[in-house]
Amino acid sequence: MKVGLYSGSLYAEEGGGFTIEREIIEALRILADEKFCSFILYAHPHQISIGESQNFSICLIKKPFLPRLLFKAGLLDYHPLQKQVIATNPDIIFYLSPWENFQVDIPYINIVWDLQHRRQPFFPEVSSKGEWEKRHWYYSQYLPKASYVITGNKAGAEEISFFYGVHPERIFLIPHLTPQFALDHASKRQLRPSWLPNGEYLFYPAQFWAHKNHITLLHALAKVHQRGFLLHLVLTGSDKGNLSYIKQTVSRLGLDNWVHFPGFVSKNEIVALYQHAFALIYPTHFGPENLPPLEAFGLGCPVLASAVAGAEEQLGEAALLFSPSSEEEMAAAILQLRDNPSLAQQMIKRGRQIAQMRSRTHFADRFKELLKKFALVRRCWQQE
Repeated sequence: MKVGLYSGSLYAEEGGGFTIEREIIEALRILADEKFCSFILYAHPHQISIGESQNFSICLIKKPFLPRLLFKAGLLDYHPLQKQVIATNPDIIFYLSPWENFQVDIPYINIVWDLQHRRQPFFPEVSSKGEWEKRHWYYSQYLPKASYVITGNKAGAEEISFFYGVHPERIFLIPHLTPQFALDHASKRQLRPSWLPNGEYLFYPAQFWAHKNHITLLHALAKVHQRGFLLHLVLTGSDKGNLSYIKQTVSRLGLDNWVHFPGFVSKNEIVALYQHAFALIYPTHFGPENLPPLEAFGLGCPVLASAVAGAEEQLGEAALLFSPSSEEEMAAAILQLRDNPSLAQQMIKRGRQIAQMRSRTHFADRFKELLKKFALVRRCWQQE
């Protein structure tokens, strides 16, 4: 069987989406190496570093500007990439990122990371400047016709079925992968970054979106300080429009000397920040899955996270959960971890086990199950 892979053309600066897509590509190489099937990746010019291997080839593509505009305007009944894709004769296409589908007369697999524009439409990043309409149009157009829709857990599957009417039999669960860098550095401790001040710190790697909930976290940190636990807070990520407001809140709460904004940091620094942190704190309002807790698990960092729908299924008993809207619960979780060193060690042990289970091999095995399922119906018609 030949599987086409269409990349979302993401860049590293875009954060978790880029990481997820690259991890999936590397996981699927396992199936190519086993000669279970072959893959062809429809890649953009800046992605040529991905590289070819046995049974894994690259087809460079470029979206023609004018035909793409005409297609989006409804003036063309075919996508400008259709001829390039059909010429490679895939049996099925797997769209590696949400919102990157295009209509080709070939069965396809979608992946859904979240449907928070339907669940929490009040956040500006999923509702303003036409974002809600764009997401809703895309999912309404493509999810009902997908051969299969991949999501990470039951909470995600319920949302896909409820909001977009996809039958549960066509929803296939494959959890997020633990990024390989976290597994590779599990026993390789990096030096603490020299720019970090002395003392313990919380680590929160997240783009500065409203839903990432930095504001409630800052109020929780202020409460923790009031109760005598003087923690630093390290916030990495790029500005998505909310950073100035966050910095204003830092100053208003008197936390200027305790909150640090190093910006976009290297992979080695990310590893070090996890390994030396008191804990990863992840107060996001969005689920049903999130990537940084898996990174923390792999690197032996305790996890404090939001009790969003799907969090218990993803994180199990390896994390302390709190309501993302409650600064009191968030502060209580921080203090509970401080007061129970043995609990922290138990969480680290459980987290490492989860990280190992969510490997590339696990993703490849689950995707193989999906392809075997599809093969039983694909054999019913001849390739044109």
